[in-house]
Amino acid sequence: MINMKLRNWMFLFVTLLFAAWSTLLYFNVPNMAVELNESDGKWIVSAMDREGWAGQEGIVPGDIITHVDHQLVEGKNLGDRYGINTATSIMVMRAGSSIEFDFSDMSDRPIQWDQFFIPMALFVLMLTFSSFIAYKKPYDSSASLLIMFLMSISVGYLAAYGNTVGNILSALVFELALTISPVLFLHFLRSYFINMGIVSVHKRVVTIGYGMVIAWNIFYLIYVLSVDEKAPLSIVYQGLTIFMVGTLLAMFIQVRMYIRYRNSSQQALMKYMMIGNIASFLPFIGFTLLPIFVTGMSFVNGGIAVLSFLFLPITYLYLVVSNQLFDIEFIMSRLRYYLIMAFLPTLLFLGGLELVFIDTSIRTVVWGRMFLVLYVSSILFLYVREALDRKLRNKVIKGAHQFEQSLESFSDRVSEVKKVSELEQCVLKELLSLLPIDSVGFIDCSNENQQITLKRTHGNVPFEEIYSQLLHNWSSVRVGKELKLTKGICYKIGQGSGTQHLVWISDKVNHTEFNHDEKMWLRTLITHVGFVYQNLQLIEGLVQDLDLKREEAPPWVLRLLFRLSEQERRKLASDLHDSALQDQLLWYRKLEMIVSDEAELPATTRSNLNEISEGLLDVIHQIRETCNELRPPFLQEMGAIQAIENLCAHAQLNANFTITFDHQDFRVDLGDEHVLAIYRITQELLRNGMKHSKATHVQLQLYCEGRNIRYCYKDNGIGIEMDRLQLSFDHMGLAGIRERVSGLEGETILRTAPGKGLEIDILLPVEYKDQDHANVRRTNDNRTRPIMLFPQSAEM
Repeated sequence: MINMKLRNWMFLFVTLLFAAWSTLLYFNVPNMAVELNESDGKWIVSAMDREGWAGQEGIVPGDIITHVDHQLVEGKNLGDRYGINTATSIMVMRAGSSIEFDFSDMSDRPIQWDQFFIPMALFVLMLTFSSFIAYKKPYDSSASLLIMFLMSISVGYLAAYGNTVGNILSALVFELALTISPVLFLHFLRSYFINMGIVSVHKRVVTIGYGMVIAWNIFYLIYVLSVDEKAPLSIVYQGLTIFMVGTLLAMFIQVRMYIRYRNSSQQALMKYMMIGNIASFLPFIGFTLLPIFVTGMSFVNGGIAVLSFLFLPITYLYLVVSNQLFDIEFIMSRLRYYLIMAFLPTLLFLGGLELVFIDTSIRTVVWGRMFLVLYVSSILFLYVREALDRKLRNKVIKGAHQFEQSLESFSDRVSEVKKVSELEQCVLKELLSLLPIDSVGFIDCSNENQQITLKRTHGNVPFEEIYSQLLHNWSSVRVGKELKLTKGICYKIGQGSGTQHLVWISDKVNHTEFNHDEKMWLRTLITHVGFVYQNLQLIEGLVQDLDLKREEAPPWVLRLLFRLSEQERRKLASDLHDSALQDQLLWYRKLEMIVSDEAELPATTRSNLNEISEGLLDVIHQIRETCNELRPPFLQEMGAIQAIENLCAHAQLNANFTITFDHQDFRVDLGDEHVLAIYRITQELLRNGMKHSKATHVQLQLYCEGRNIRYCYKDNGIGIEMDRLQLSFDHMGLAGIRERVSGLEGETILRTAPGKGLEIDILLPVEYKDQDHANVRRTNDNRTRPIMLFPQSAEM
């Protein structure tokens, strides 16, 4: 691991030394950038970089080169490589006259940004980022490969100048960095994603790549050292071909990997890495290398095209700091849109230029360059226009900021609204203050009887015309969507309880159409109002449901109340058991120890102590009974049948009547809520029978009826008149039974009369699986024999 850390820093130090060497080379060896063609043994200037020193001094295409550095060029091969790359003096023949150009004074040299300063800036950026990675990940092999890949790109770009002017060291570094960078990137991909269980590229591909690159660079080294230190263009192009093919292969592997793993957790990382590398290398390959191979001339100067390499550090810096720099998703979505929007205007502009220069012969390469420049400029213009529009729109366009401020202030006011009527008042005020209108109306449309009513108005609302148009169209309106009428427009702002709620807005007082900003503001406002409207209606409905003055609360409220009640019962039972009962047991044991002591106690004292002991036992028993009633033990494990049987057995000990429980082989697996409800209902029924019925026999029945369960209670007690039953309902505990049944959306039926006893039928809906329901037959026609807990002592 120490070797890896040192290797990273030594590699960065070596690249820094080479950057220093390249700097010295640039300031001491000038670049002429003069391209030559041979004609009849003469070397004629065919093209040149007008920003280069030779072009700045006045050498032009068509000049005949006679001397370079005071030496005749006749018989020399100047076209094998680049023409004249560097010189201290050049003599040309122009119109029969000899002209000598002196390049010995380096202070007169023009600044060439694309040949040194931009490559150096990229190198500094890559070095900084690579140093950051080396510091943060000193022992990570993937980080080490990424460092070598990024620095090989920047060093190769920096070495291009020395390669151009014929420096042998720069040429070797340029060739090595150019050809090995794609293989380093493939190796990085494999090393990085293999730790995530993703095989991006086979190890054999990376090994073969390294082998080919090493073999090629050995060949290049031998050729330069032994044959010609200035390698011909054919060999240089082969190195460029290796770079291009390797880079395109890396792009293909990234695209394939993204398609294969686009649904994995790493798809975002793959996407950003793929986009960054394509944006970095595709301009240089597509606009410089490929055109050179195909036409012999690039669309874009190589020094300019490689500016796209700046995407590399930006991409990987973004991946390192996650999402802290910029929203790449937003930029890419805008880019796709701007690519489409800028294409047609660029073509039209080029068509106009062709008409202007119809008599001028312009090469295809030049047209390609013009299209590229115009296309990229149009895309950048769209980005800049959008940014300026966000900053300057409200300042330049009168009233544009009012809509944004209105939405903010409206949101603040709506947050304090508590009723639908208050919301409608806020909407009315906002519409009248922002729009040049004079009438607004709020309309309700009933779903059942197709009735349309005008609820609230301001100004003159032509309701008859609105009614005739809304009668067949209002059902298709969605929240936030406008419905254009002959007079005004309608928006749906909410719905509920079988009623649709609309707002009608009159036409503008100046009889013009609503502009784009007004429509967008209206749509946003109404959509926001729709959400608030729905919430307010839900709140108002909830308040109505919770209104305890109603005769009967809704089922969900009753169910909630009973759940809270059961929670309190469990807490109370737990407190009684853990505190009062334990204290009673402790004092009882202490008392038992005193009573059982062999020490002689007066007979009266011992008798009193025994009475106190028995009293404590009774209290302990009562507390236990209370705890069992408050929190029935093992109720869920026993199920409904056994729970009722236990209740009946316990009640029989204290009751003056016999109990028959007929459950007809009931095997439905009820939920906890239903089991507890049946248990509590049975408790209340038996307690009521003992207190009020004076019955001698009670019959309970539990069976299934379709998708419901029926639970019946019947006694042969004294009964009561129905009118008196309603008056004494609460006192008899029957109200709690009915509310508990209503909470489960069931039905309670009572039948009684003086001397006829009391009958209660309870019907509870229950959900269970079809196969279970099919296996259990629950009709009155196949009743099993009743289970008699105790023999009957009296007739029903």
